[in-house]
Amino acid sequence: MSTPQTGTPQRTTRLRLLHLLHRASLVIVLAFVLVLVGLRVYPSPWLFPAFPKITHTARGAAGDPLNIILVGSAPQLMESFARAGWLVPDPITSHTSARIAAASLAHRPYPTAPVSNLYVFGRVQDLAFERPTNDVQNRGHIRLWLTTQRLSGQPVWLGQASYDHGIELSGTNALPTHHISPAVDVERDAVGTDLLRTGLVVTETYEAFIPPVFVAYNGGGDYYASDGEVLVITYSHTLLPLPASTGLPAVVSALKHGLFRGYDVILTTLPLEIAAILVGIALVVLAMWPILRRLWRQFRARRDRTAEHRRAASKETAGSGEANQGRML
Repeated sequence: MSTPQTGTPQRTTRLRLLHLLHRASLVIVLAFVLVLVGLRVYPSPWLFPAFPKITHTARGAAGDPLNIILVGSAPQLMESFARAGWLVPDPITSHTSARIAAASLAHRPYPTAPVSNLYVFGRVQDLAFERPTNDVQNRGHIRLWLTTQRLSGQPVWLGQASYDHGIELSGTNALPTHHISPAVDVERDAVGTDLLRTGLVVTETYEAFIPPVFVAYNGGGDYYASDGEVLVITYSHTLLPLPASTGLPAVVSALKHGLFRGYDVILTTLPLEIAAILVGIALVVLAMWPILRRLWRQFRARRDRTAEHRRAASKETAGSGEANQGRML
């Protein structure tokens, strides 16, 4: 049993620890918010500012983000994707739609399952490739649109890469459609890694394309986040006129890469995602501890006053009842 002399130092120690944790949490939360705001508003030298930044559905709703650029001819692209083990999807027909639906229900592979149409420049993709798995519900895929731009005499292709997981029937055309993984940068990087291994790619560089995207949703309601950079893959030895990333832009780019790579790992690992949520809640609670403590005290004081008023009213009622009973006697 603790005495007042021992209880007071223990309480003082706990309060000091809470104050220390509060200050540390507040610094961490504010620093994190400032970094996110700084990355969002930093005026990076955007590559191809006139290019579209996102795909659209047939109804005009926002689709998946554009995150890859390839510089080379169509035969070069076809050969490199073939060597990397990526396949050309089947066209969308009633037969292929029924086949992908059956394979999805049975969790069977369908290596050349159709890829739904998305629109850029007012038209559907010119080329598409997919990297199948043992379950048709999960696959990597990329759509490519030929642009009118040329770099060093080579055609420029604008692409959208994402990883599919899960299938449902579309609410617009009742055809099977995939859900995408929120870590779209991971699939963009996977495309670059696969193509680089073929030996046909000359250079791969990351360039600023849009500000970082922390929260966004595609036309199917799927959440995603992205560092906003585009992967430029070239098949030519000719030097491309791309802006050099040095100084502060290089630091900002490295910071974005590190932050979003960590975020992608959390998004794709359930235990880490749960742990990150719990740590985030703890940091916010500790950062707001003085405010929460004050609110809790106000709540307790209000509750005690209410209870006291109820007790007083009960006594008053009881006293009135006794007086009335005495008069009756």
